[in-house]
Amino acid sequence: MILAIALNNLQSWLLTKNFFLLQYIQVPWHFLITPAFYIFLLHYLNIREKFFDILKVIIPFFLISIIIQVVYLSFSKDFNGYSEYALVYEQYTAIEELISFIVSLILFFYSYYILKYKTHLFKDILSYDNLKWLSTFIVLGGICHVLWATAVMVKFYLNFENFIHFYYPLRVMTTILIYWLGYELVSIARQIKERKSIRERGIKKASKPHQENAKKFIEIENYIIEHRRFLDNTLSLETLSNELQMSTSSVSKLINEQTSQNFNYLLNSFRVEFSKKLLLDTTYGNYTITSIALESGFNSKSTFYSAFKKHANSTPTEFRKKQNN
Repeated sequence: MILAIALNNLQSWLLTKNFFLLQYIQVPWHFLITPAFYIFLLHYLNIREKFFDILKVIIPFFLISIIIQVVYLSFSKDFNGYSEYALVYEQYTAIEELISFIVSLILFFYSYYILKYKTHLFKDILSYDNLKWLSTFIVLGGICHVLWATAVMVKFYLNFENFIHFYYPLRVMTTILIYWLGYELVSIARQIKERKSIRERGIKKASKPHQENAKKFIEIENYIIEHRRFLDNTLSLETLSNELQMSTSSVSKLINEQTSQNFNYLLNSFRVEFSKKLLLDTTYGNYTITSIALESGFNSKSTFYSAFKKHANSTPTEFRKKQNN
């Protein structure tokens, strides 16, 4: 997808320089951009078997479009003057681009639909990646489609003349998208690798807390620790109560009585203690704070920092440096 965007932008730049080869053929790279993203999405979420491989249709259409340009338009050039040929060529590429835009828009919204409403199909990846970066990509992609639609409409409105500068905002936006994607994918890849490594190596279970009173509360704590439920960032009081076969009010009351704190505070205390073990383990000395935070059950780095400071009276970075010294 990134390659298709880059080649499309390069071709647009060469057009402004009157590059001689582009007088004979303009490769419709735009046909491949959104379909490539769609296929990437299916592979990344590991759900490709459940959806149709759109590239099986797009790539032949892409190749046929190139053949039409080479054969038909070249044939037209032999029987028409250059100015007539240039107009026919612009009309053809504009219609071609309009078709590409419609297909792209459909796939773009379908990709959004999968991310929004098909989460039950990719729960495994959600345990490593909250997919916020993909949501941001959808927003940026939406802006690109608005700019693209504007440029195409202007091209038709101006009768295919003097329209090229209306594509400049789109080129700038897609260039920003390329660099942003590169940064995000490197960052996400590292986080996932580190979190998987943490899970594969494993950390010894925390020792059972000992309290003389409130046997039921001890059972609740033991259940959370032994089953490592605090690592589930979606765990709620209702879910835990159902698993314990207790009422929500009973569990909440026991926690409040024994800790003088609420359910979330209790969970975060377990998560902070777990994160401390990771921060002190030299195996993970080069791992990012974000990876450790997410693998400890927190939804974000900011939430982790806030909870850690509350429970440990220091930031994770300060804690790691102090212990290492």
